[in-house]
Amino acid sequence: MNHPVDNLIGPAEACQMLGVNQHSLLRGINDGIVPAYSIGGAVRFRPSELRHPALTGLDEHYRARDEHFAA
Repeated sequence: MNHPVDNLIGPAEACQMLGVNQHSLLRGINDGIVPAYSIGGAVRFRPSELRHPALTGLDEHYRARDEHFAA
C-alpha cells in the first residue's frame, strides 16, 4: 500500500487527534504503542494509523500505570 508523505502529520496534530499531551505521545512512541516515522529528523504520523482503537485512552493508560508504580 502506498502512503504519500503529504498525508503525514506532526506531533501537535497527532496529540490533538489522539486527545493526549505531548508527554503521553512520546511515551507511546517509545513503548512501541504509537506508530511514528522519522523523516529528515522530524517525527511524523499517519492519521489512518492513529485512528486505531488501541490508541484510545492513551493518557489514562499512562496515568494508571504511573499511579500503580508510585504506590
